[in-house]
Amino acid sequence: MHLSFYDYIILITFATSLLVFVNKPVPLYLLFFPVYFFLAAVSGMLMEYQADHGQYNTNIGNVWTILEFCFYFFVVHQNIVNVKVKRGILFIIFIYGFFAFFNFLFIQKKAGMNPVNFASGCLVIVSLCIYYFSELFRKTEVQSLVRLPSFWIISGILFNNVLFFPINSLSYFMVEWSRANYNSYKVIFENIDKISNLILILTSLLYTIGFTCRIRISKSIL
Repeated sequence: MHLSFYDYIILITFATSLLVFVNKPVPLYLLFFPVYFFLAAVSGMLMEYQADHGQYNTNIGNVWTILEFCFYFFVVHQNIVNVKVKRGILFIIFIYGFFAFFNFLFIQKKAGMNPVNFASGCLVIVSLCIYYFSELFRKTEVQSLVRLPSFWIISGILFNNVLFFPINSLSYFMVEWSRANYNSYKVIFENIDKISNLILILTSLLYTIGFTCRIRISKSIL
């Protein structure tokens, strides 16, 4: 099985996520990012393996989508100060996880991307990211954003979901429309893939800045 463009970007980002251990102490949410990107790489490769062997791979993708959004919620939770909002996010993680798995297993069981779980997850995480930024910029004393990992990482999460929401939604409807005549939509699908790869690169860059901005390089005095 050959590695796709997605695999290379995820593996590179996984490698850079290990740099969070250079400076200690490490915030709790940063400790989980190497695990997150490792699982993202594994799930991506499994989906590609199934696709190469003519098997449906959307079950893995739908399960990973649920876990991914719950992880995003957790990351924002760890960087929110307001205690009531933090409790609310824990409630959201439980409710979204339960609803999404129930919907996936018992309601929208057909093969393909689960649009309800994806759309609801995007809307929730975008709202939480916006709240994070509003809370951040209301602080009287704000740490330099250049060296604030949460700023870059949550920017990456927001950027990724704001752009992927319309693209994935369009792809879902195009798959439904193109079942009868796939060739007429082939060029559009190829361009969507190129745009998705560009978004993936830019998102990974934001993550990488977040993983490395805590590292301080000492200057030697000659």
